[in-house]
Amino acid sequence: MHKLSVLLFTAVAFFIFSGSPAFSDELNEPAAGYSESSLPMQDEAEPHYLDADEAFIPELEQNEQDVSVKFTIAPEYYLYQERFTITPINCEISDIIIPEGLYHDDEYMGPSHIYYDAVTVKLKVSRTDPFPKISVRYQGCTAGMCYPPITKKIAIDRLSVDETETAGPAGAAQKSGEDTDAHNADVGNGDNIEKIPGSDFTSLIDISSDSGSIYKMMGSSILFGLVAFFCFGVLLSLTPCMFPMYPIWSSIILGSRQKNVKTTAAYTFVYILGMAVAYMLAGFGIAYAGARFQMFLQQPAVLIIMSIIFLILAISMFGLFEMTLPGSWINRLQQFNDKQKGGTVTGVFLMGVISAVIASPCTTAPLAGALMFIMKDGDMVRGGAYLFVMGLGMGVPLAIIAVLGQKFLPKSGMWMKNIKVICGFIMLTIPLYLLRNYLSTEIITAIAILMSGSLICYLTLLVMKKQRGPFAIFTMTVTAAMAVSSLFMTPDEGRSGLFEQVKTLDELESVIRDNDVVIVDVRADWCASCKKYEDTTFADGNVIEYMSGYKNVYVDITEDNGPSKDIIEKYNSTITGAPTILIFRNHTLISSVNGYLPAGSFIARINSALKKERR
Repeated sequence: MHKLSVLLFTAVAFFIFSGSPAFSDELNEPAAGYSESSLPMQDEAEPHYLDADEAFIPELEQNEQDVSVKFTIAPEYYLYQERFTITPINCEISDIIIPEGLYHDDEYMGPSHIYYDAVTVKLKVSRTDPFPKISVRYQGCTAGMCYPPITKKIAIDRLSVDETETAGPAGAAQKSGEDTDAHNADVGNGDNIEKIPGSDFTSLIDISSDSGSIYKMMGSSILFGLVAFFCFGVLLSLTPCMFPMYPIWSSIILGSRQKNVKTTAAYTFVYILGMAVAYMLAGFGIAYAGARFQMFLQQPAVLIIMSIIFLILAISMFGLFEMTLPGSWINRLQQFNDKQKGGTVTGVFLMGVISAVIASPCTTAPLAGALMFIMKDGDMVRGGAYLFVMGLGMGVPLAIIAVLGQKFLPKSGMWMKNIKVICGFIMLTIPLYLLRNYLSTEIITAIAILMSGSLICYLTLLVMKKQRGPFAIFTMTVTAAMAVSSLFMTPDEGRSGLFEQVKTLDELESVIRDNDVVIVDVRADWCASCKKYEDTTFADGNVIEYMSGYKNVYVDITEDNGPSKDIIEKYNSTITGAPTILIFRNHTLISSVNGYLPAGSFIARINSALKKERR
């Protein structure tokens, strides 16, 4: 039983860590061979992308204190719910209502909520000074391209003195945490919109997750998430603080009277149901809070704090310290629980609810981690469903005792502490997931190697009886060497070997002057198709070989006021959004490509533009 459990958890751990962003890259098959003479002379058919002010048209409506901003969205374009932020200028606002969007999952950007066709944002104005406005910031995309975040200042009517007095104290206005850019346009009813590239909220945009990530799968597939949380509940039930208590709980549930198997199973199910319902309600509540404060939860500082909390929770699973509710709370709940009568449906159900609240030292940390994960996701349906099935999973040993008897459960032992440690290793992956957009691939790879090697070493030592010391030293030495070497690797051949970064307009102009042909990749962290370019087109061997004879640079337009701002202003009419490819020949911009192209079409498009220029 001991060796079987170790092998089982080794497989689970391998599945968890193999879903790490560092190890989920898919191999890219090279396209068919290309030669310049075999490529078409004409331009490849490219999609036409609307300008941002054509794709997303705002209209202001105001009825005294009630203000609405309606966005008309072009077909096949969409706006992100998480990208909306509203800031008052010379006024006070409250009761901001941003409707719930449709759930959307992107291979590169991860789960989010979007609006098609139209969306209306509502708010109340409670006080106005001279020249009141609201600053609305939003971002949208379409297939193949994302637009930079857009900020608009929209003039609103001043409130009369009577209206201001009636409004009373203003509610808390939504804070964006950003300064309004000097280049924003003053607009009324959506006219004269100026596009502002970049965003201080890039962390909201770039919630990317590699396709192999277990966390992305839980976010995109509710069925997978249900199975994962059920298994998580089973693991928690096998920890040393929980497992030995199940026979005792079983006798308390049944009361003093002997019952047949059918009745015993029914009462046990009621107890498990009470426990699962308690967790479900917690899931609903925490997911609702997460949805309300989604923008706040995506801020880098908040993600760092959450990651630190997860690290502390994971460390507690290794036995360094224990986390429980305050003793006074537990005593009061226990006193109430003792008053319930075993053998009655109501009493058994309430006992299940209370047992879920009185978390044992072994389960407090992982339960807190599960709640934080659900808060980060912000989906009430998934949040409630996930914790409900987790509660069912925690009741599996009780169900076995009720139906088959205690003899069918394994005996208590050290294997329960091992499961607790394995849960700690699993929890260590969550900070890596939360901070994946702020850590380089090399660092993520190094951390993942260290975690995987440590877990493999731990699990193997559980099985080995001889030569444990030398094996542990050898394993950790190899793991450390692999982790250190990964810091010096260049896994992204397309980005590191094909392109060099230019940060300022002076740098770009210098490159253009010194080279006959320059290919410029305009990209941003909030751009899903940019990531697709890196993983596919720019990693294709034929593309690398074809472009090796040219000077290839990239410009990062992620930040509003970054050094690339002057580049965007100079080529504003060409750079509709990201990704955009600029093609220079003889110091002149001769063509551009908006949106994503696969390897073959990309080479053909570049070749066609250059050959046209030669004629």
